[in-house]
Amino acid sequence: MGNGKYAKKRHHHRVLDQRKAHRTKRRATDIDQISATIIKATPTLIKALDKRDVDKVGKGEHYCMPCDRYFMNSGDLEKHERSKPHKKRIKFLSEPQYSHEEAEKAGGLGSYTTPEAPVYPVHLGLMTTQHKEEIEDLQSQLKASSVMA
Repeated sequence: MGNGKYAKKRHHHRVLDQRKAHRTKRRATDIDQISATIIKATPTLIKALDKRDVDKVGKGEHYCMPCDRYFMNSGDLEKHERSKPHKKRIKFLSEPQYSHEEAEKAGGLGSYTTPEAPVYPVHLGLMTTQHKEEIEDLQSQLKASSVMA
């Protein structure tokens, strides 16, 4: 007994909260975490893009910083840059991020002012390994202008 088409299916063996397991299975990094990472990592962006990690997908060579994703080859990265989720992520990163200070001000603990958009030294669309040469040119121009000033 128990064989064939009427056998008990064990799809959710020992998973008590199926909704939570499904909701958190492919959870992506939040926008505010990525924004903070980009602002902190921008001076060392070239070093981060040069790293090759054997444990990561595609040896870490093809990386999209705004989406915090690795890709197998440059074709997949190019396809991702044209995709709707990537464009949405860049749009959300260009807007100001919600913070606890803003929540407290909006709740009456201080005078509320609208937050300013974050300032990134490098354009968000160029924060992939595919545009590494353009980033190097921009940083060399910034260094040259700071030396001249």
